[in-house]
Amino acid sequence: MQSARSEKGRLDWLDIAKGFAMLLVLVGHSMRDEMRQVSPALDFLYRAFYIFHMSYFFWLSGYNYRMSRGRGRTPAQILSRRLKKQVPPWLVYTLFVFAAFSIAIRIPVFRGTLESAGYGGMTFVSYMLSALQANNPWAYHLWFLYVLLLLTVILCLADGITGGRYTTAVCVGLIALGLAGLAAQPLLSLGAWWRLVNYLSLYLPMICLGVLMAEWKLPDPVVWIWGVAGLAYIVVRAVFFSGFSGNSLRVESPAGRFLIYLLADLLLPGTMLALNRLLDRGWLVRTNAGKKAFRFLGRESMIIYLVHQPFCCAFLGLILYNRMKLPALLVMAVCLAASIAVPWAVSALLKRVKARFTKANAAA
Repeated sequence: MQSARSEKGRLDWLDIAKGFAMLLVLVGHSMRDEMRQVSPALDFLYRAFYIFHMSYFFWLSGYNYRMSRGRGRTPAQILSRRLKKQVPPWLVYTLFVFAAFSIAIRIPVFRGTLESAGYGGMTFVSYMLSALQANNPWAYHLWFLYVLLLLTVILCLADGITGGRYTTAVCVGLIALGLAGLAAQPLLSLGAWWRLVNYLSLYLPMICLGVLMAEWKLPDPVVWIWGVAGLAYIVVRAVFFSGFSGNSLRVESPAGRFLIYLLADLLLPGTMLALNRLLDRGWLVRTNAGKKAFRFLGRESMIIYLVHQPFCCAFLGLILYNRMKLPALLVMAVCLAASIAVPWAVSALLKRVKARFTKANAAA
């Protein structure tokens, strides 16, 4: 790969890749369930996006891990760096959402709307327990940051225990562990913790595949064929096997579910590798304006992912579509615009506060 770097040393294609995945997330979250019930096209896109985009984020995280190791960072250094980057945003936003909804649900003008949408009152203990179970009812999307954090810890500790000399063998073992977790899950009595175990089992192989594939030098024909096979898998699964929630399955047989998830690990990485190659060579996003937009989405992916839900998509969509009865595409466009504009404003504000704080400390 060309792997061009920006003036700040960041890999342009990696920022653009994260931006591409973030755009899929925002479009998917801008769709109300009620929209999909009346539009087969939106329903298909939603299911297809959910099969791919979260897996792609985990795969990219593993890919980035391998590149960090290649730059001389130890597993302990990577873990320290990622904990500082991931823990505070997840924890602060989890607490912020609890405070915001606890206040809003006590305001009569909001209470009926929130309760009708499933945002009922909760105690702090039950709310935090649900968050730790990767099932935050007021900000469900935070499961991704939480699971990514746990998988990062698992990967770094496992790699660090071996002194960082056997990363490939460690990842192969962790892939086997994830697949074993998927196979054993129907036999376990997990209660409310099943969702967390399911996510860890599903995405542990994907993050490790990203680590393994970061150094693969495959010829273009192999990558394109593998990529098309992954796309075919997405289409078939979206049409015949995906549940209404997108990344769930409407297959009762444990063996059938395991096979579908196994095929995801075998085929989706080909599409991801092909997408990376297209982005790195500038074939997919060709204009400077397009590259700039995707770079922004990628570089600011953390704040965008945090802030866009539940306010800019779920709650705003509820008001515009369910209450005001605006057309679906218009609602999606407004929610998408808000999901970018509001995080941008929050990011700009935080940078200004940080600059003033740094200046004040320097003066002192």
